[in-house]
Amino acid sequence: MSVIERNKPSLTRALGRVNVIGVAVALVISSVVLLVYEAVSLRAALADNAGLEAAMVAENMSAPLLFNDAEVASEVLTHLGSLPYVESVAVFDAKGRRFARYAQPGLSEKEQNEGTEAAAQEHVRLSFKDVIVAVPVVQGGARVGTVVLVATTGGMKSEFTRYACFLFLASACALWIASLVMSRTKARVIEAERRLEYYALTDPLTDLPNRRAFYDELAHCLRPSAGVLPQVTLVLIDLDDFKTVNDTLGHGAGDELLRAVAHTLRGTVRQRDIVSRIGGDEFAVLATSDTDRSQSRGTAEKIVRSLGRSFELEGTMVPVTVSVGFSRFPDDAGDIASLVSSADIALYAAKSGGKNLAFEFRPKMTAEAQRRALLERDLREAIERDRLDIAYQPQFDCRTGQLVGVEALARWNHPVQGDVSPAEFVPIAESSELILSLGQWILNRACRDAVRWNRDASAPVSVSVNVSARQLRHHSFGADVLATLEESGLRPELLELELTESLLMANLTAAVEVMRTLRARGVRLSIDDFGTGYSSLSYLQSFPLNQLKIDRSFVKALPHSGQPIVTAIISMAHSFGLTVVAEGVEYPAQLAWLCDSGCDYIQGYLTGRPMTFAALMDALNEEREHVLASERTEPAGPVS
Repeated sequence: MSVIERNKPSLTRALGRVNVIGVAVALVISSVVLLVYEAVSLRAALADNAGLEAAMVAENMSAPLLFNDAEVASEVLTHLGSLPYVESVAVFDAKGRRFARYAQPGLSEKEQNEGTEAAAQEHVRLSFKDVIVAVPVVQGGARVGTVVLVATTGGMKSEFTRYACFLFLASACALWIASLVMSRTKARVIEAERRLEYYALTDPLTDLPNRRAFYDELAHCLRPSAGVLPQVTLVLIDLDDFKTVNDTLGHGAGDELLRAVAHTLRGTVRQRDIVSRIGGDEFAVLATSDTDRSQSRGTAEKIVRSLGRSFELEGTMVPVTVSVGFSRFPDDAGDIASLVSSADIALYAAKSGGKNLAFEFRPKMTAEAQRRALLERDLREAIERDRLDIAYQPQFDCRTGQLVGVEALARWNHPVQGDVSPAEFVPIAESSELILSLGQWILNRACRDAVRWNRDASAPVSVSVNVSARQLRHHSFGADVLATLEESGLRPELLELELTESLLMANLTAAVEVMRTLRARGVRLSIDDFGTGYSSLSYLQSFPLNQLKIDRSFVKALPHSGQPIVTAIISMAHSFGLTVVAEGVEYPAQLAWLCDSGCDYIQGYLTGRPMTFAALMDALNEEREHVLASERTEPAGPVS
C-alpha cells in the first residue's frame, strides 16, 4: 500500500458526519422551542377567548341573579353551545351556590362539575388540560355572583398537531437539503484534499513519490513485523553530468531526460519496489524483496545497466551514465538516518570511482567519509587563513632551453595529517563550493608571485593556473580574473588559464563568452590534457585558444610508441596557430624526440619538479646570472 493510499482524507468524512449531526441537533432544539412557543401561544389565545366569552356572560347575568330568575340565566347560557371550544359554563351566586349551568352533551359528571371558582385560580401556561376562567358578576359596584367557563383544548390539540407535523416535515426537508449540500461540498473538499495530498507527496515532473513520501514509506517499511526486522535495500541513483545536458540542450531536454529515467527505473525494478525522485537529478529505489547482499548488488547493477545508454532528447541521442550506491537494513544501519547516510556514502564512492558504477556500502567508507568531512572543514579554514601553498613546475622552450613559464599547483600541509595530496583535497573542493574560493586563492597568489619573479627575470616568465568547471560557470569569473590582474599588477599576457576539453564542452555557451572577453584583454588560454576528452576540431577553430597541452598518457609511451598521435597533435595545433606543451616528460629520449618533432615547450620531472616560490626565484636568479655571464664573454664587435 502506497503512502498516498494510506493517507486518504478521512478527516473530511468525519467532519461531514459531525456537521450533519450538528444540523440535526440544531433542528431538534429549534423545533422543540417552536413547539413550546406554539403550545403556550395557543393556550394563551384560548384563555383570552374564554375570558372574553365569560365576561360577556357575566354582563347578562346580573339581572337574573338579582331577581333569582334561573330560567332566563339558563337561556342565556344555552347560546354558548354554538362555540365549539366552550365545554361548560356555571353561574354561582354571591354565596358560591350554583345558580345555573350549561354543559355540552355527552360530558361525564366529573367534567360537568370541574368548572369551580377554586379550579379557576390555577394558572398554567403550558398544558393541554382544559382552560378554566372565572369572571365576577358585578351590579352597582357589588359582586352578586361569578361566571366560571371551562374551555376545552381539543381544538388547540388539533392545531398543535398540525403545526408539529408541518414543523417536522420542514425540518426533515431542511436536513435533507443540508445533507445534500454538505455531501456535495464534502465531495469537492475530499477531491481538493486528494489533489493537495497528491501534490504534497508526488513529484509533478516524473509522477513519482517525492522525498517526503519516500521517507514516509521508508519509515513504514522499517517497522518490525511480529518482532522480526525486515530486509530492506535502499538504492540511491545520481545522473552523471546532468548539468551538461541542461547547459548544452536546455532545461526542456533535462526535464525530458528525468521523465525518461523515471519511466526506465519503474520498468527495471520489481513492481512492489518503490521508485522515487528525491532531488534534482537524484532518484531512490526501496527494494523490499532482496533477502541478501548479492540480490541487492544485482538490483543496483541492473539499474546501472538499464540507465547506462543513450536517450533521445529533442531529436538528439544523448549518452547517459549513472552512479549508484546502496545500503541494507539492518545489515548496514539500524535506523533511517544511518541507512540513508550509508547509501549516500556508497553513492559518493561510486561517483569518485569513475561514475557509471554501482557501489555497496562498506564500514570503511564511513571512516573515509569522516575524513572527507574533516578535510573539507579544515580546507575551508586553510583557505580563509591563507595556510595553503603553491608549487610551481617550470616549462622550458624546446629550442633554447630557456624557462618560459610555470604551472601553479596547490599544496596543503595539514597541521595534523601532514601533506595532503592534491588528488585528495582538490576533488573534495570540487564537490562543494570550496573550489570557487580555492581557485580564487590560487589565482591571487600566483599573480602576486608572478609579479615578484618577473621584476628581475632576464625574460618574462608566465604563470598558468587551472580552472575548474564551477569557476567557469560562475557568473563573475571573467570579472574576477580581470580584477585580480589589476590588483596584483601582473600583465595579462603573463597569465595563462588552463581549461580541460570536457569542461569547455559542458559549458559551451558560457565558455566562449568568457574566453573571448579574457582573450581580448590579453589573457592567454590553454587546453589541458588534450586528446583525452572530446578532441573536436570544431572547437579548436571556434575557441580563442593560444596553446595545447599534450596529456602525459601520450608522452609516457614515447619514443617507442604513440608517435603518430603526438605528431598529429603537434601538426594540427601548429596549423591552427597554437603552441604545444608536452607534460610528463621524464626521460631524455622523450625530450629529444619531442624537440625533433617540433614541440614548442616541455614540462616534467626531467627538466624540473614542482618547486617552492623561493626555489623558483633561485632558479631564475641562476638563469639570469648565466645570461649575464654569457653576454660578458661574447666577443666585442669591430672597432671603427
